[in-house]
Amino acid sequence: HLTHPSPHHIFPQIISMKVVCVGAGYVGGPTMAVMALKSPDVEVWVVDLNQGLIDKWNSDKLPIYEPGLEEVVKECRGRNLFFSSDVTGTVSDADVVFVAVNTPTKVYGVGEGRAAEVKNIEAVARMLCQHLGTGFQVVVEKS
Repeated sequence: HLTHPSPHHIFPQIISMKVVCVGAGYVGGPTMAVMALKSPDVEVWVVDLNQGLIDKWNSDKLPIYEPGLEEVVKECRGRNLFFSSDVTGTVSDADVVFVAVNTPTKVYGVGEGRAAEVKNIEAVARMLCQHLGTGFQVVVEKS
């Protein structure tokens, strides 16, 4: 849920674009925190359906540890870095969407034990098709 007002609507002249990352885990959270630090004119959102995870990103005890991450999040959170569980509402007016959701190893079927389970990416792709307008860009980051 939205915990901070969006600067894009309050100060549209200084915010150049809205970037949203779907997935608040080990890739999405730190990547977007650094983007917010290095691009102060970009409104950066990290969204996830897991409200508990979002609550941790919005607290003083982050859900993951990376050296320097806590300081970066504290500097940017509420300025141009935001965390929310309102996935569809947040992506609806995004200029760019990154997808950084979990793709664990398949535990059944063809590729069991070797291939990536892509159901989370598929679910995000379907949601984006329903909630994004025209002229958007989607970036999927997978290792």
